[in-house]
Amino acid sequence: MSLLERFIEDTALHMGLGHRARSLVDVLVDYIRSLPDGVHGLRRRFDAVGLGTHFPGDGRPSRLLASQLESVVGREELAVLARRAAFPTGMFAVVASDLLPGLVNMLEQEARTPPVPIRAPSLPRSSPTLRLVRGTALRGLLWVLVAGALLCLTGWIHQKTRVSPGVPAAQAEQQSPPRLSLVNHHGVIDVRGRLPGEADRRKVWSALVAQYGHGKVSGDILRDPQAAAPRWLDRLVTLAPVLRHQGLSLSFNGDRLHVDMTRLSPRDRIAVSDTLRRGFGHLQVSGLWDAGRIALSQLPATPAPEELVTALNQGKVRFLHKSPTLRADGHEMLRASAQAILAAEPGLRLEVGGHTDSLGAAETNLHLSQQRAEMVVAELEAQGVPAGMLVPRGYGEEQPVADNRLDSGRDRNRRIEYSILQ
Repeated sequence: MSLLERFIEDTALHMGLGHRARSLVDVLVDYIRSLPDGVHGLRRRFDAVGLGTHFPGDGRPSRLLASQLESVVGREELAVLARRAAFPTGMFAVVASDLLPGLVNMLEQEARTPPVPIRAPSLPRSSPTLRLVRGTALRGLLWVLVAGALLCLTGWIHQKTRVSPGVPAAQAEQQSPPRLSLVNHHGVIDVRGRLPGEADRRKVWSALVAQYGHGKVSGDILRDPQAAAPRWLDRLVTLAPVLRHQGLSLSFNGDRLHVDMTRLSPRDRIAVSDTLRRGFGHLQVSGLWDAGRIALSQLPATPAPEELVTALNQGKVRFLHKSPTLRADGHEMLRASAQAILAAEPGLRLEVGGHTDSLGAAETNLHLSQQRAEMVVAELEAQGVPAGMLVPRGYGEEQPVADNRLDSGRDRNRRIEYSILQ
């Protein structure tokens, strides 16, 4: 595996970007290689804006902020790169600034590694007997290759004939996402969907009947052999009691879960959201609530600055572990926050403060808190909040609000906190 491929895999894993890591890294690599002299050309750009000491080369573990990267690349060019990578500009700037030091060091290491020459093996002089043996072996190998090709062709023809008329072969071989919807309708659980096997269908149905009784479960789960294996099935069986709330709706589609709990009381929304967040944290979950979303939904049409900040600070913006990347419910929280900020009195300016727990080095935590604050500002601006209304600032571990020796305390200390700028 090449250094670049290994870097892409590490990025996908540690930044939580999945398949999107490749497009982002490819865009950054293409940008660096398009500059005159490549990495050296990028160094000159750092020098030109007075950031030469921050250039992440020669193996130095330098750290960059999104604002520094923007001054080097330029706002317009940064937006172009973000579009090519299919990322929002603000998110691209935050993630790219975090990746650039390691990427530059990887490119420098790649440039210093000489290519391994491929040498053809020297063939000794062969005797007539050896030539005869080799000729026989080659003829045998040729027959084996011909037979293998015929077998592959026969298998292909057989596979084509098994596909039903009117259905393309590629479509027949492609797996579809497993789907399942569960709705508590006046105390009756209506369940519908498509799962790959009979055992999966029975597992869900039996769990619901055991929890609510035969007369309280309706609907149908179809068996779909083309559906992929659901990663959430065992958790769903365990959490079947959560459906006791009338009006609650769960919709699974592949690795996505959408929750509708608009008919639940605020207290039940928070309780159900906490349960689902713990149970399905490995999925992309939307529709969850917390105290912050409820407080924002109860604000007046034009909230005063103080009550706006109070509501904003009741919410929890969630990130991936030790990363500035937002989780799915983090995006939802910020969409609700943006709507409230846009409804506030004109002329308001807010500081967006990033805070961490005390685990890890203080310098690392300070940098991460600044990245997270910048990510929040970028997301809010992408939702329509005017640029300049929000000022990001990272505080690291300097201002804890709870005991860092406890898990619950560290969770409270990892926060985004808004304050009014005079």
